[in-house]
Amino acid sequence: MVEPLTGAVIVSLFFSEAIKEGGKFAVKGVADTFAKLVSTIRQKLTTEGMEGLLIRAEKDPTEKNKLQLQDELQEYINADEIFANQLKLLVEELKTQDPKIRQVILSGIELNGDLQAQNITQKTSGSSGSVDQEMLTNIEANNINVGDLTQEG
Repeated sequence: MVEPLTGAVIVSLFFSEAIKEGGKFAVKGVADTFAKLVSTIRQKLTTEGMEGLLIRAEKDPTEKNKLQLQDELQEYINADEIFANQLKLLVEELKTQDPKIRQVILSGIELNGDLQAQNITQKTSGSSGSVDQEMLTNIEANNINVGDLTQEG
């Protein structure tokens, strides 16, 4: 099953851990493909007069700023088939170049109140590369209530 290309997919790729770690990629071509993805997004936002959203999200990657960028990208993906296809090809290329699968659920959350998480499953199948699964990391909350958390590789 191929997941649909969404602003959320693009933004999560854009701010992925692999990029934050100084652009260290397992496969040489991944850095080049990622650079093309960034360039394509930056060019589209500049053309639309919205590059400020990207700059703000890069300088201050809060959930609010990332969501605004994600919503804007979703608008362009929906409205511009050529742009959507460019992104889709680059995302597919990234997926085939990097044999490592990384799944993260509930990470980097700070709450003043309580956190309750139920019925969460991470699964991978048919991967020839390595799998890195993380669940419930870097969480600050008064009380954490979890149940039925499953990781399958």
